[in-house]
Amino acid sequence: MFVGSLLFSAVAPATELAERLRLASENYEQVITEQLANNQQQRYADWLVLAQAYLSANNKDAAIAALEQADALADSDQQRAHVALLRAKVYGILFRDTRHAISYLQQADTFLRTSTDIAGRQLYSEVLTNFAQAHNQLGDLAQAEHFASQSLNLALGLQDRHKELAARIMLGRLALQNNQFNQAHQHLKQALVLADTLDDSNALASIHFRLGMAFRKIGEHTLALEHMQHAASLYQRLNDLSSYSYTLVYIAESYLESAEGITQAEQYLLEALAISEQINNVMRTAIVKQSLGRASRLRGDNLQAAQYYNAALQQFRQIGAQTYVQESALALAELALIQEHFTQAEQVIAELSPGMEGAANYLQARYYSLRAQLAEHQQDWQQAYLFNQQANKLQFAELTNTTAEKLTELKDQLKQSNTQHNNHAAQLLQQQSLRQTLWYWQMATTCLLLLLIGCGWMYWRQRNRHIQTKSVQLAFLLSHNWSRFCERLQQDSRSKQPLQLLAIALPASQQLKLDLGEEALRQPLQALLRNLNISQLSGCCINSDVLWLGYRSSPREAACFARQLEADLQQELPALATAGHLVRLQLEVSQLLGPRWQAHELTALREAFWLSWKLASVADDTSHSWQLELTAKQPRPCEWQSSNLRLDMINALQLGTLTLTLNNEALPANLSRALLTEPTHTSEL
Repeated sequence: MFVGSLLFSAVAPATELAERLRLASENYEQVITEQLANNQQQRYADWLVLAQAYLSANNKDAAIAALEQADALADSDQQRAHVALLRAKVYGILFRDTRHAISYLQQADTFLRTSTDIAGRQLYSEVLTNFAQAHNQLGDLAQAEHFASQSLNLALGLQDRHKELAARIMLGRLALQNNQFNQAHQHLKQALVLADTLDDSNALASIHFRLGMAFRKIGEHTLALEHMQHAASLYQRLNDLSSYSYTLVYIAESYLESAEGITQAEQYLLEALAISEQINNVMRTAIVKQSLGRASRLRGDNLQAAQYYNAALQQFRQIGAQTYVQESALALAELALIQEHFTQAEQVIAELSPGMEGAANYLQARYYSLRAQLAEHQQDWQQAYLFNQQANKLQFAELTNTTAEKLTELKDQLKQSNTQHNNHAAQLLQQQSLRQTLWYWQMATTCLLLLLIGCGWMYWRQRNRHIQTKSVQLAFLLSHNWSRFCERLQQDSRSKQPLQLLAIALPASQQLKLDLGEEALRQPLQALLRNLNISQLSGCCINSDVLWLGYRSSPREAACFARQLEADLQQELPALATAGHLVRLQLEVSQLLGPRWQAHELTALREAFWLSWKLASVADDTSHSWQLELTAKQPRPCEWQSSNLRLDMINALQLGTLTLTLNNEALPANLSRALLTEPTHTSEL
């Protein structure tokens, strides 16, 4: 009874202080007013609560002053550790001085490392979580994960659900940053249960935000927006302007995945910029500017994009946010390569090189891809090949990690199964000694069966590994919208072979869908894509019932590939025999658009497809298949940004700078004159 009363007397004040600190964080204005109006002598706990309130109010000078008063009144290592922890938060959150914050966390660690009481261990779990946050800020993901795992283990041992929640959210964030979606999902799923149980709105908002980030990374932008908007609503209700502005940034990033969403994305970003500047949050301001840079680049305003990227990079360097420094610098280097500013790109890459080894996989993949492009520009083909190999290896690292995790899980299951089997065998030996010989036969049969099953499983796995890898690669190459398809073709630099753009369409696709249903067209196309040889494929997209593919090869190889593709489609679609013509067009992108074409210019080539189709219908209405190829005698034979692009292409055909062949025969240059009497309109892009 006496021991129980002692334990209660030690825990009760700590619980009371924790509740006061929580209220100071959520209702800081009320707490500051009450504390300043209190005429009684302030105690250690009062100054600590006041410091937390000032921290939440973003008043760094007042927070430091209150912590100095608390430190002067502290009479135990635990109290001094709590002061050091809050000082670390002030320097990390308000001053953005991460290294100074780590020095105070190390002080707290010294005070608490040998602590054995519950309150001290709970406080130590919070210190470890803040260590993880600080090292994450510096870009050291390995150290960050180490401290977050320690914090979680300590929280589980204490059965402290609040500390467990904080640690799981941190581990989910770290796994997400390194594209470890399975780990991120497991931690965030458990964190969501805890947050619901504890009715922690702030944690719920953070979890929805991270889930939105996860769905955004794997291309599920509808689900990403759903979680992001839920998080934004919670942050707005909590009056957490910093987190609210951060969520607006990634809502905007999801809208940037389509060309139609650029204007709406910029509206969200400008709102986020106004909020972050209002609260004087340098980190948030820099993040918004980085996203505004991406929006400007997608609009084609490279000068404005460079200004935003440079401004973001300077601010990230100012506060020592290493991961964001790397991300902004890579974006700036990519932009420099698009503008052919090779010296600037080389300088940015040289500055990044020393710190890239410890960066997240996706950042390293972008870094090596850029180095490969620079090596290609310098005609150092061996280095370009090696850098591309390294980039590809990093892009599929998550697939390897997932496979390793599954193998480890299987190994543990087999070990457990063998243990249970041996225990059962021991019981049989004790109870039925007369059946020993029979038992040996059963064991031998079982082992043989397991061996056969194991061999069959290994054969099946080996047979399907290539299929699984191909499915992952194809999912990576298949774009769900035209804008993303164009960006992927421009970014692809795996080969020096020219990019051939292939378009295949079934003129009677609408009638086919009316007669047999949309699945009659969708399923054959999906089956066709699954069987593609993707070694030279840069990307693929289905737009307006037209299958578009980017293929890195010579024109002759692309024509062979297209013929095989056409034959496969005819085999997959039995109704094709009665569905009319099959139209196929082949274009060499650099020949038509010039060697340094932009992603948005590919949209103009859709108009080339429709015009070629029209001319084929004028020249021939009997062939079962129209195999078209549009070639140019000079780079950029017409102005692709013209307001009347079709008329420009017709003029180029008549002048002979553009040549259209139908089934390997050149069409007459004057064939397009018949179209001049018809109203010509630029295709809606």
